[in-house]
Formats: sequence, structure tokens, C-alpha cells
Amino acid sequence: MNRKIILTLVMLTSLALVTGCLFKSGANPVADSSIAQSQKSAQTLETVQPQIMSSAYTKPATRQYTFAKSAHEVKHAFCDGVAKAPASLRVSLLGADTTDSIFITFEKMVVKSEVGARHDISMESRKIDMLSAAQLSEILAEQELPAGIYNYLEFAIQSAELVIGGETHLMKVPSNKIRFVGKFEIKDGYTTNLKVKFLHRVTKFNSNKKNSYMLMPVVKIASELIAKPAEEVTDGDVAGSVESFVNASKLSGVNVTLEGTSFTATTDLNGAFSFTGVPAGVYTLKTFHQDYLDHSFALEVAAGQVASVSIKLNPAVINSTVANTGWFAKYYPLAEVKAEYGEVSVETPVTIDFVSLAFVKAEIKFTAEYNSVGTARCRNYLGTSQQVSASKDLGEWWAGNTAVLGNFLGDYYATQAGVPYIVDVTDLIRSNPGSTYFLATRNMDVVDIRMTGIQLSIYYR
Repeated sequence: MNRKIILTLVMLTSLALVTGCLFKSGANPVADSSIAQSQKSAQTLETVQPQIMSSAYTKPATRQYTFAKSAHEVKHAFCDGVAKAPASLRVSLLGADTTDSIFITFEKMVVKSEVGARHDISMESRKIDMLSAAQLSEILAEQELPAGIYNYLEFAIQSAELVIGGETHLMKVPSNKIRFVGKFEIKDGYTTNLKVKFLHRVTKFNSNKKNSYMLMPVVKIASELIAKPAEEVTDGDVAGSVESFVNASKLSGVNVTLEGTSFTATTDLNGAFSFTGVPAGVYTLKTFHQDYLDHSFALEVAAGQVASVSIKLNPAVINSTVANTGWFAKYYPLAEVKAEYGEVSVETPVTIDFVSLAFVKAEIKFTAEYNSVGTARCRNYLGTSQQVSASKDLGEWWAGNTAVLGNFLGDYYATQAGVPYIVDVTDLIRSNPGSTYFLATRNMDVVDIRMTGIQLSIYYR
């Protein structure tokens, strides 16, 4: 090869090597904290190539409570010291779904318990117009009976008549009996109100060239237990407890009132409240606490009884866990880790699902800090799955240089004193319901930043 050409190549190679060394010997960008100078200096630095590894984050094995509407449960029992009357059965006739005038003369009634004991029920033999009974409940019988579960009811029918066009026709009733097989309870201190309804089926047939009719009744019953104190009592008591629907903790300081009365109370440390000597009647019970949703419902106070009330309230604001990223930067870290991205998870104590999307607002809060004088720029993203491929897992947060970005929240500035931000994410949370959310931060500068006080809040009023 020509010696002149070889000499020229050697000179060009030497110049390139010298130029490269000069570029790598630039000033330390930490000394100049302006965004423009930092980004310009960063272009001269070598790119960090981390060994990518999966994050150690695992979703909680057990999911917490699901948000639902505030709920309550009411049970009634006799007040202490109130004597109970013997168990009794009251049979009421609700009539029939018919437009015909049907008259039935009841003769007697029999009930049987599950243990096989038979009891004859005393009842007056009388003719009843089933059409008028459809508008007015009529008591057929009332009698004290042993407490227990009963499963058989039988009416003996003396006669049945059908009136058509002013003409009365006798009706046949198979076996002259109407039976019901089903369970109902008779309990000490209560009257079992057994409501009997006849769904008539009248069959017409010819007998000796005359029209004849047969009654084929279908019987339906409904039963309810009505407390019956042995003494004259006109009022009752209320005893209740209030707890959080989210974690079942007892709630103190909840105001409880019976609307339209002077009865008011505040729950104690065990979430308990009580009212004594409340006149029997139906009231509206209301609860109020500044941190929980209001709740109201109809409450019956029965004479001689205590109404035991269990109330579960939902918080007016659901706050997630609080998280921090720690210090990170892709270039020249002053502490902790070299990385372009930092990420944390925040978890809500309830699952934000399609049952609980009735919130009015959702916000995420964080403070952006810069580890030097001046300001630094960062970009934040929020998602329902992990966005950063972690090169380092630092226990409560992760750092890396690659990311699958979620929902862009915006660009923010960090300062040495820290800048607090509140970002509205209402539509984002409604579109991405879940229980765990991930905030990823991209450091656009060269010196360390961190996010602190990261918390998602969901407001229900």
C-alpha cells in the first residue's frame, strides 16, 4: 500500500481517539442543576444497561372487603323481666280470588305437630261469604297451644253454597274437608298469626239433568310471629352496634337518632348505643358520622321487646396505602440506585369494582423531591398492573430502565423542598376498577428525584 495513504489513515485514527477522549471529559452535570444543561450533559454519558429481572411484588393472597351500600340487621327479643304469655294460634281468613258469591260454613279445625300430637281448635260454626272476606280479614279461631313446629291443618266443612244470578246452588266438597300440609311455628310468648287464603276451583257437572257444582279449593297460608307479653306493656327498648363495613372495626362517635323523637345517642368505644322506654311504633333510625356515609332505615319497636340493631357503615373516603419511591436517577445518583424509572404499588382496603363505582371523585396525591438545588422534571403514570421491568427490587419499590407505560398523568417539577401534587383520576379509576394501582415515575433529569406520600383517595360524597 502507498506509504502516504497509510500515514493519512493513522493520523485520522489518532484524531478520532483524541476527540472521543475529549468528549468524555466534560464537566460534572451535578454542579449545574438546570434542566437544559442537565439534559445536554446527559447526552455525553454512557447508557446504563441493567440486567433485567422480575419484580418480587406479589398480590395479597386474601382480598379485603368489597365496598357495598351501608347495611343493617334487626332482631327482636323480649326485654329482661317481661313475662311471656303462653303460645297461641290465631287463624285468619283472607278470602278468595273470585267474583262469585261462595258461602262456606266451617264446622271445626284440627292441627297436628311434627311429633304427631293432634289438637282440635275450637271455632264457632258459621257461614262466611268468601267474596266479602276477600276485602276484610276475618278471624276464624284463636287458641293457646303447646309450642313447637306444626305441619298439618284441616278444616271440616259443614256446607258450601254458590250463588249465581240470585239462585243458590249447593256445592259438594270432597270428604267435606279442606287440608293444608306445610310447616308453621308456634312459640312461647308469641301469637302465631296464620293467614289462610282459598284459591277456589269450582267444577260444573250434570247430575240427573241438573247442573251441579263441586268445590275444589287450593289453600295457601302465611304465618308470622307476633310478640305477646303476659302483662300490659306499651314500650320497648333498642340496643345497637355500629361497625365499619370495610374492616368490621367498631365505630365510636357515631350519632344515632330516632327521627321525630328526643331519643338520640352517640356510640361508645365498642360502637354500642341504646334507647330505653321507647313507645311501641315504627320509627326512622338515622346515623351520622363525618367520616362515614349517612344511613337510615325503618325500625319497629315492639311492646315488651328489645330491638337488637346491627349497622354497617361505609366510609365517605377510601384511602389507599401510602408509598414512597426512594431516590433514583439514570445518571449520577447521589443515593440508592441508578435507574430511569421508579415504581410503587398502592392498595385500597376494598376492591373498587362495578358495584362500588358510585364515587364522586378519585384523586392521587404525591410529593416530588429533587436531590439538588433547582428543579428537575419527571413524568408520572398510573396503571392497574406493574409497568416497570425492575432492575432492582428495593422491597417497597422497584427501579428500572424499561417500562410498559400505563395512563399518563402529566409532567411535574421536583424541588429540593418538595412539591405536593393532587391529580384527579376519577375517570381513570372508573375505567380501570381494581384493588391495586401502580404509580411509575420517569426521571427526565440526571440527578436523583423521589416521590413521597403517594396515596390514592376515593370520595363517596
